[in-house]
Amino acid sequence: MMKQFKWLPLAAFLLQACGSQLIPENPRLVVYFVVDQMPAELIQRIESEFTGGFKWLLDHGVDFRNAHQEHANTVTGTGHFVLGSGRYPGPAGVLGNSWYVRELGRSVNCVEDSLAQAVGGVGKARSYNQTNATTIGDWMKQKDSNSKVFTVAGKDRSAVFMGGRNADLAVYYDWAGAFMTSDYYVAELPAWLVEYNKNLNFDAYRDSVWSHIADPSFYKKYGTADHQNGEVDIFENDPYSPTLPVSMKNKTAEEANEYIGATPWFDKTVLELATVIIDAEELGQDESTDLLGVGISMADWIGHNHGPHSHEVLDYFLRLDKYLMKFIQNLEEQVGLDNVLFVMSSDHGVGPLPEYLQTLGINSGRLDRDDFKKRINRIEEWSGNSIKFYSDGFYFPNNFPQKDRTAALVKISQTFDDVEAIEKWMTREEILALEDNDSFSRRMRNMIHPEKSPNVIVVIKEYFSERFPLGATHGTPYDYDTHVPIIFSHSNIRSKKVERNVATVDVAPTIARLVRAEIPTEVNGQVLSEVIK
Repeated sequence: MMKQFKWLPLAAFLLQACGSQLIPENPRLVVYFVVDQMPAELIQRIESEFTGGFKWLLDHGVDFRNAHQEHANTVTGTGHFVLGSGRYPGPAGVLGNSWYVRELGRSVNCVEDSLAQAVGGVGKARSYNQTNATTIGDWMKQKDSNSKVFTVAGKDRSAVFMGGRNADLAVYYDWAGAFMTSDYYVAELPAWLVEYNKNLNFDAYRDSVWSHIADPSFYKKYGTADHQNGEVDIFENDPYSPTLPVSMKNKTAEEANEYIGATPWFDKTVLELATVIIDAEELGQDESTDLLGVGISMADWIGHNHGPHSHEVLDYFLRLDKYLMKFIQNLEEQVGLDNVLFVMSSDHGVGPLPEYLQTLGINSGRLDRDDFKKRINRIEEWSGNSIKFYSDGFYFPNNFPQKDRTAALVKISQTFDDVEAIEKWMTREEILALEDNDSFSRRMRNMIHPEKSPNVIVVIKEYFSERFPLGATHGTPYDYDTHVPIIFSHSNIRSKKVERNVATVDVAPTIARLVRAEIPTEVNGQVLSEVIK
């Protein structure tokens, strides 16, 4: 049975609903793209070079150029949760991709469901059960039970958090050659997905070569050399050569099912599968507004390997531009673009490679993970293993005596005081007590749950990286990790750029406004007025 929610008072909703929309009321289909690790700076850096889908979305879109994820732990789980729910992740209990649960004595994944069973693949069963929040898909179904909500992504947490509690189906990849789901959604795969998996053959890409798609001048203008110190080489390794062209010729067929995720070809497949879903499920074919969430996940793997100024990342986004255009052209035939609202954003940005920043004279470096782990072990052993470190902080046991807390804080400070990459340690209470509205204070507060969060949280120094010894990463409250695109597009819209500060919590309630769905009172975001005349 669909859960009932608290809603905004009717008068407030009617006030929101007044005004003339740029987008026709109740589009038949909302296509919600979330590109994993897509910094706004990168898209703005190369936007003049786009000729395909990105260009279409920008030419027919309201582009919010100063949008941020307003929370500190900028990772896939928290970012997708916010984009689906319009709520800050900490107070809602979504602390990261996973977090430690004191009562269980172990970590839990953000979309873990121990009661669900895997359907159609060898990956883990996932669902929305780790939070009691709801999403735009749930609000649409609350308004109209005939609305359909489908999601597809490479990552399970992307598909699940975009779909919400009552999605018809969330499809994700099992990293062994199949797209799957769990029995939280369906008892068995729909026939169209069974057929799609039969024809899915990533082994065939072992004969393909990923080479530069553009003229050398493009990469020289917008990026670094094709062999920047700090990049990861997962295709050759010996000799170390993180450069294009690359191929999977040295990988086995089984390995190809995994390493396909380090190439642009995987997200091409996801968009092709999204097209199949639209046809098979007849999305956008009646008066009930449907939602299709498309998680474009592999910019994250490529970005982690090479950094946001690399040839690989630049080349990936040029290719994605073409894949998106093909998808949009197919939608014109399937639904008609006048009937489709497009929304695009990202779960987080990424920090540049420290080695690149050092060439610019910026104080940067990496956290030595081996040394860091040794120091953590010293704390845990000192406490008799009653204190546990997980992800970004130390968890004290429940009912930990105050004198032991005080001693632990002193011990932590002494143990890490000479680590250059650490800005400081903050207690949960210190963060919740922050009253300033500067970006750091605001984002730290929005990441904290008063009971579930770690007792002591590490804050990495700006421009320093937790990824060691190579690669780029994210997860901080700094602008390079929080600054992401927000774009609302429709064939009726003329290009419009908005420079004011907005937040990703604003996306879901704005979609709700456009499809005339009510917005739950616990939502933190606001309707973005610029998509209204």
